[in-house]
Amino acid sequence: MKKYNLYSVLKNVFVLLLLVTVTASCSNSASSEEETHPEAVGVVLYLNGDLIVEKYPGQDLINNFPTIDEGDETALISTLFIDEDGNEFIPDEPEVSLGLEISDTNIIEIEQHEGELWEFHVKGLQAGTATLTLQLMHDDHPDFESPAIEIEVVQSTAAKLSTGN
Repeated sequence: MKKYNLYSVLKNVFVLLLLVTVTASCSNSASSEEETHPEAVGVVLYLNGDLIVEKYPGQDLINNFPTIDEGDETALISTLFIDEDGNEFIPDEPEVSLGLEISDTNIIEIEQHEGELWEFHVKGLQAGTATLTLQLMHDDHPDFESPAIEIEVVQSTAAKLSTGN
């Protein structure tokens, strides 16, 4: 019968625990780079510093988008995304971009100038209602998509006067 001394047993247990710990930490597939970027779960839009659209997790879309006259465009609209903690952020990864989908391109169009990665203008083309959906694009697919934001374009005052409406 083989005898084991306490020192030998403890040494073997320690080595086994060390191997399990190292193996478990090496098998963690999430890199520190993946853990550092925030995940978008909501979005807010600002126009001239005023909050005009907000969508937080667990909350319905709040839409205070201003009415646009035909032929006019909004001032610069800034897009910020919301992370799981409710903090606003602008993505800084090179593989992400802002996607903008319009339901009716006869009613509104989007204008973005060079360098305005997370900002845009909305131009009213003709009277009516269209929706705008914002996406946080990661390469060729959206990581986040907002609910449709309704935007109303009205006949301009000059057009109303000339037609008598």
